[in-house]
Amino acid sequence: MVVAALPDDVLAEVLRRLAPRSLAACRCVCKPWRDLVDDRRLLRADLLPRSLAGIFVNFHCLYSSEFFARPPAAAAAISGNFDFLPPKDEYDQYRHHQVEGHCNGLLLIRFRDLVVNPATRWWDRLPPRPLPRDEMDRIDAAYLVFDPAVSPRHYEVFLTPSFRWKSESEKAELDPMVEASEWPPESYTLPVFSSRTGLWQERSFIRQGQAAGTIADMRSDWASDQRNGVYWRGALYVHCQTNFVIRISLNDDKYQVIKPPEYSGRYLNFYLGRSEKGVYLALSRDNCLKVWILDETCSKMKWELKHDKHIRHILLGRNNRQGLGPWILQDINHQKNPYIYEYDEIIEAPNQKKVECEQAALEKFEWISDDENVLDNEDIVTGGYHEYINIIGFHPYKEIIFLDESLKRGLAYHLSSSKVEDIGNLYPTNLEYELINEQFITASFPYTPCFM
Repeated sequence: MVVAALPDDVLAEVLRRLAPRSLAACRCVCKPWRDLVDDRRLLRADLLPRSLAGIFVNFHCLYSSEFFARPPAAAAAISGNFDFLPPKDEYDQYRHHQVEGHCNGLLLIRFRDLVVNPATRWWDRLPPRPLPRDEMDRIDAAYLVFDPAVSPRHYEVFLTPSFRWKSESEKAELDPMVEASEWPPESYTLPVFSSRTGLWQERSFIRQGQAAGTIADMRSDWASDQRNGVYWRGALYVHCQTNFVIRISLNDDKYQVIKPPEYSGRYLNFYLGRSEKGVYLALSRDNCLKVWILDETCSKMKWELKHDKHIRHILLGRNNRQGLGPWILQDINHQKNPYIYEYDEIIEAPNQKKVECEQAALEKFEWISDDENVLDNEDIVTGGYHEYINIIGFHPYKEIIFLDESLKRGLAYHLSSSKVEDIGNLYPTNLEYELINEQFITASFPYTPCFM
């Protein structure tokens, strides 16, 4: 074919002259064309999700997701308040909304089954989710798939099951034949909603390779922990119980089990995410940060260790900008309900001055994580470090991982240079009135706005 012989630069110039709809069709012709369109950012680069606007964070005690936002230059039009959404009913005074998933600029809102684009203020309502058809006592988690480069108007929602943990006495009441069956099964049938049809329909995926274990194995892990889904180049990656990942190919209806990295210990809170070079997995434990990247060459599907470092001295020596930072927590729960009920009296939450102070700091600081020349904090610093570190996301287009420090501060850690920035206050005002053991993050989602 003559076109196949064209150099990439010449082919890119030809494709650049096409209308967006025709270019989107050309992107689907073959993998080299898709990679060329994506790498050169030919398809409506001004509208596609190519920047990070912030991170939606769910706190255990708070009804609405908080939005930890980048400076106004990147997120001026984005609000985590969702004030354009209709109330659930006449009693819905505060209009609380909690994010359940994110994919390329669309958000899935928990309990209300809404799909939302905060950048364009567009939203859509899903029909009621189908109930599980079996008696295996499981919970369905929802994962959103949206690729605006393929179709800016259509999305899908996948429901994948997790099994409830059972005590020893409860296990005696379960069917042993069912509990011993392999999981996931050879034919993995999932409810899938398509915006093209407006319907939930069952869709079966055929397993390639081995199963992860049995249903009984799955029950040994909690079903309620955060397990992310990642969409990457035509496939959905889902973090499942016992820390295996399934890769669901949407093009040929096949799936594959990817075993977790070898690591000793129980209750490991791996974080699955997407970053510059594909699908990543991270673990923070005992002040040690480990990051793996999924190697898919030759279809072998193996986690390769990319980063393994003790970061205590780095965190001690970081630049903390005198307690301020360029990112701003929008304090959504405080905006919706600025009053706290305590001892049957209504008192106003006192933290507004802190918020105003950090908002004023935006005029002074730029987020330097877009610049590799960050301040050097690699010098050895002695002293005790008594904070705890959680992972709250990957930068989707740069090898940066975002951390929270004891729920108080947000940090940006550069994987290539092992440098860290304190990017701002992460602690919501209304969280101060909750019990200490009730204060923790249940989920977090880096958000990339899409203006299509």
